[in-house]
Amino acid sequence: MKHLSLLSILLLVYSLSYSQSDSTKKETKGEFDYTFYIDSYYSFDFNEPNNHNRPGFLLQYNRHRQVGINYAMAEVNYTKDKLSTNLGLSLGGFAQVNMANERDLFRMLYRANIGYEILKDLELTIGIFGSHMGFESTLSYDNLLVSHSLTTEWTAYYLAGLKLEYTLSDKWFVGATLANGNQKITEVEGNTNKLLGLQLTYTPTKKVNLNYSNLYYNDEPDSSAIFIFYNNLYSTFELGKKLDMVLGFDFAFSDNKVTNKQDMLYAISVLAKYKLTDKFAVAGRYEYYNDERKMYIKTDVLNPFVTSNCSLALDYSPIKQVKFRVESRLFSAEKPVYRDDSDFNPNTSTTIKYTTQNANILVSVQAKF
Repeated sequence: MKHLSLLSILLLVYSLSYSQSDSTKKETKGEFDYTFYIDSYYSFDFNEPNNHNRPGFLLQYNRHRQVGINYAMAEVNYTKDKLSTNLGLSLGGFAQVNMANERDLFRMLYRANIGYEILKDLELTIGIFGSHMGFESTLSYDNLLVSHSLTTEWTAYYLAGLKLEYTLSDKWFVGATLANGNQKITEVEGNTNKLLGLQLTYTPTKKVNLNYSNLYYNDEPDSSAIFIFYNNLYSTFELGKKLDMVLGFDFAFSDNKVTNKQDMLYAISVLAKYKLTDKFAVAGRYEYYNDERKMYIKTDVLNPFVTSNCSLALDYSPIKQVKFRVESRLFSAEKPVYRDDSDFNPNTSTTIKYTTQNANILVSVQAKF
């Protein structure tokens, strides 16, 4: 009932704003903009998980042998002079997993913020907004591949707090963020720390972009604080009119104030997409992720999480707003960390098997208007 009520409110806002958008054009009171997005999928995991759940470190497309809605989103934006507001609601498997730790009232939020241009090219945003981390959007439609990189899955998709963004010139951009925590709307009980974030972007040409972003935070109570300093470096390239590439390098350090133990992780990402025609494209990804001390990714076994993964994808877009996408992906770990139920018989099996590999095929139909 809560979900239906929220959807009803959004539809009401949409209908009212639509009627206003026609009448306010003459009065120049402001402009409304709307975004609607839906992402349906089917995934087959060759390790055939008994409970239909793919590996726990995957937040998107994480159900095996099931047709489902990964993400559905509706957003309303309003701008007037120096003021802007955004309200977006979401549903689907990803929203359910990604917002699982938030209060019920917040679990359907995609965006909810107010922005104000304090000075020319200097804007302040307060509320819930997209994170400045990573080279991939929350919406798979906007990315080179269907699935998300591990570095994207394990850095914040959203933050709650305030941010300042300043466009220094056509080539330089800087942003600073103060938030409640790493992807947390509600602060952790007993925690008096705030998350700090920085972003610096250099765009020497329209086809090359260099970015550095970071986060410094503690999401534990002060009495058991673990401070993490996460750094994200990436560059995007447009090579000609048909080839897009991304090179990324992430590294993070943690400092446990109770045990005085320091850990680290790092990851390397290479992505490319080539447009065969106006409607067809192929894409690929290689990623190496080393979280040996399990700073972020916990597993069911004692073995460290050190893995590589590669993907190959094909896109077909009959019209600009719609994509049919197929992707195959293979994870290969140094030691067994992936549960394998392909030979599991609940009537006779007494032990759980773990392997070094996990593979799947993903089919997705996406629309964004």
